Amino acid sequence: MKTKKHLGQDARERILDVAEELFANGSFASVSVRTVTSKADVNLSAVNYYFGSKQGLFQAVYIRRAALVNNERLHLLHVASDKAQAEGRDASLKELISALLTPPVFWLFDEEKGFSVYIRFLARAYLEDVSDMDNVLKREVYVFEKFIPYFQKIMPKLSEEDIYWRIYFMMGALHHTINHLHRINLLSNDSCKVGSREETRDRVVEFCCKGF
Repeated sequence: MKTKKHLGQDARERILDVAEELFANGSFASVSVRTVTSKADVNLSAVNYYFGSKQGLFQAVYIRRAALVNNERLHLLHVASDKAQAEGRDASLKELISALLTPPVFWLFDEEKGFSVYIRFLARAYLEDVSDMDNVLKREVYVFEKFIPYFQKIMPKLSEEDIYWRIYFMMGALHHTINHLHRINLLSNDSCKVGSREETRDRVVEFCCKGF
């Protein structure tokens, strides 16, 4: 038999799952708290209880998986660094960029875990001014700081400012790719097809390496 604590955790997760899908397919304004709680099968007051407000819920949806993405990025960074050190070299530009881009690109293809829904939600997260995402994003961009020393080591002529600008442009290419990948068919008159997650990742990594 589940305890009240476990029941509360289940309710909170159901709310997050439902809200993630609704916000992924509709604007912040168009998704009502009543719709979320109804689909999650919880009381109307549950959103305020767990998240404080609709805005707090939107931010919680972002934070829940953003932490996982960044943990995967750091794991890949450490794997690349350890491999390079064992081979007596520095981590390459391709390895560093791949560590940054692989998790979100792979998530786009992960329907089973629902990560692809979160990737669609991200498109809203960066556009919804009313959701006050700037304060939340400040807490998550720490991951880029971890990569700076590695980039500086292999590209010593670039200042920290230069590197941040390049990361910024790289994230723009990434966000466009994961949010509008289907448009490659339209752009190319169907001459280009979306392949595997690895092929998609390799294409965007190659592009960003050349632009970096």
